[in-house]
Amino acid sequence: TIFAVLNIVTGVFVDSAIRTNGECRQVIIHEELDAKKEFLKDLRDLFHEMDHNGDGIISKEEFLHSLDDENVVAYFKALHLDITDTQALFQLLDTDRSDAVDIHEFLEGCYA
Repeated sequence: TIFAVLNIVTGVFVDSAIRTNGECRQVIIHEELDAKKEFLKDLRDLFHEMDHNGDGIISKEEFLHSLDDENVVAYFKALHLDITDTQALFQLLDTDRSDAVDIHEFLEGCYA
């Protein structure tokens, strides 16, 4: 739930900054980059939370087990990712078809 709140707060902050008239372009760019960095940090934290054994990859079993955690589910919903078909979601993230998702696959799949 904390990830969902952070994501919403970041979104509101960025939206507010963009809508404010008279803001300097550089300020808006800086804020957008900061928001992106924060969002990617949150995704990395989520990845490490899902990587139960700490080996740097999320196995299919770890992925499915993590989706039993309501915090993880809430965060995926905040990303507007449909997790009802968990097998399909895992396959989308596992771009190299290794039956495991590394940090790069996870960030690309969730951020793109």
